[in-house]
Amino acid sequence: MPPPGSVPPPPPAAGVQIGEAFSWALAKFQQHIGIWIGLAAVVFALRVVQTLSSNLLISAADENCAKNAVVVGADGVTTVNACTTGLFANLGLQVLLAVVFGVLVWLASIGVYRAAIKRTQGQAPDLGMLTSGENLGAFVLVAIVFGVASFVGLLLCFLPGLVVIFLFQFAPFYALDKGQGVGAAFANSYRAVTQNFVPVLLAALVNIVAGILGGLFFGIFTLVTLPFAALFTAHVYRQLNREQIAA
Repeated sequence: MPPPGSVPPPPPAAGVQIGEAFSWALAKFQQHIGIWIGLAAVVFALRVVQTLSSNLLISAADENCAKNAVVVGADGVTTVNACTTGLFANLGLQVLLAVVFGVLVWLASIGVYRAAIKRTQGQAPDLGMLTSGENLGAFVLVAIVFGVASFVGLLLCFLPGLVVIFLFQFAPFYALDKGQGVGAAFANSYRAVTQNFVPVLLAALVNIVAGILGGLFFGIFTLVTLPFAALFTAHVYRQLNREQIAA
């Protein structure tokens, strides 16, 4: 008997149907297409602002360099080229922008995945899910550990990172859906993936394709691919846990 307050591990899924998850996700996206695009539009807008801001910084740096070229005086003394200091300052701002907007995009994406999880329970999506704090603390903690573990694994010859990402890809779902902590979420994701290796691999491939398509044409396809991938993965997640999925 598990100790009080613990969450029992999920039972093995009785045949995960990837085609069913794909069809369901497509149908539910079309059913509330306006709301789904609205949820994803926040993510898309943040990425556009990041790109525009980055381009402005690059243009300003180039203009500054053009005005401060190296000049050698008649006495042979070379003036200090402002491009050098400007380059490092610009690089620092670029990194800061990437971090700030990366966090904002990540936070906005949580709302899309929360809406997808709720839709599997029959709840219609709404824009208020972007600001909901339900299970947010558990999700942030699990997501940070997952991200750090994946990053370290990718640094270690790349392959370990892919293994970590694959085995624990559903840990954030357990946190966002059930409020599970790091230990339970990672353990349940590991069990679900290892007991259903082939369908989970197929699901991962679908998500990879969706991610690639979402990056085309300045990321405009994110408006469709992000909510679809969230719905698709949420359906697979429910199947892995043998939980009822709302029609």
